[in-house]
Amino acid sequence: MNARFLALEVRRAVRNTRYLMFTVVMPTVMFLLFVNLYGAKGQVFPNGLPVTTSLMLNMAVFGLMSAPLAAGARIAVERSSGWQRQLRLTPLSSLGYVLTKGALGMVVALPGILLVMIVGALVEDVRMSAVQWVEVAGGLWLATLPFVLIGIVIGLLATADGMQALTGVLSMAFGLLGGIWIPAEVAPGWLSAVMHVMPTYWVKLVGQAPLVGGADLGTAVLVLGAWVLGLGLIAAKRFQTDTARV
Repeated sequence: MNARFLALEVRRAVRNTRYLMFTVVMPTVMFLLFVNLYGAKGQVFPNGLPVTTSLMLNMAVFGLMSAPLAAGARIAVERSSGWQRQLRLTPLSSLGYVLTKGALGMVVALPGILLVMIVGALVEDVRMSAVQWVEVAGGLWLATLPFVLIGIVIGLLATADGMQALTGVLSMAFGLLGGIWIPAEVAPGWLSAVMHVMPTYWVKLVGQAPLVGGADLGTAVLVLGAWVLGLGLIAAKRFQTDTARV
């Protein structure tokens, strides 16, 4: 990974108002909207988790999912503009390029997670111990990796013209099929089965684990690890193919 290239990429990201609005601010706005729309304060799920806390986690997952997808879209733009080809003429290695893009995806996911949680604590009176806040935020952030790789893969496969629509569809699909928009507790059987395959469901479980008993973290690690391995192989193969064309 190239630290100077990463710093440049981070500066480019934070200057992008679309990134700031849709991946940092929007999840928090939706969290506040849902809490007030459903009158969630004081309500508790059967697992003992307050509804407001669950909504906060849902929107944190939505933010950590959207940000790496948006970062991955930049790869498609760079491919179409010839910037990626120019980078291959520099000392930056192919592995360094991919690792830097992965690190960028992790970095840009963090502000959305933190903002939702800060607003949850200060505005919506979400209560946890200091250790639980750190465990929830850290667990969610580490579990972002599958979505970082999804962003890289679609950036390497898709065209620049189709990226905006594709990232929007994927965000909604992973949210719907992963238990963000429809709680797994009330989903029909077939949808519940699909949810247990989606990384979104298990990322949310990782976030809930410090707050509820009996969370199946072992299965979460296996499912998320399978996504990471499969997507990593696809990304490596695709980038190898692109490099061979130069």
